[in-house]
Amino acid sequence: MGQVNVNPPASDSGFGAGMIIGIILLILIVLVLIFYAGPQIFGGGTTPRSLIETLNTAVLV
Repeated sequence: MGQVNVNPPASDSGFGAGMIIGIILLILIVLVLIFYAGPQIFGGGTTPRSLIETLNTAVLV
């Protein structure tokens, strides 16, 4: 009697956990950069300010 392989061959399909985690980290990094540097990049004012400074000014006034 011959030997029978009970484990099916591994398939390498799909993204995998590493790719999914990498995509999530990339999205988080982009969101953080937009949150902190967004007003300086997209704002049309003469003096660029961060969103935190704008929020602090709005709260204090």
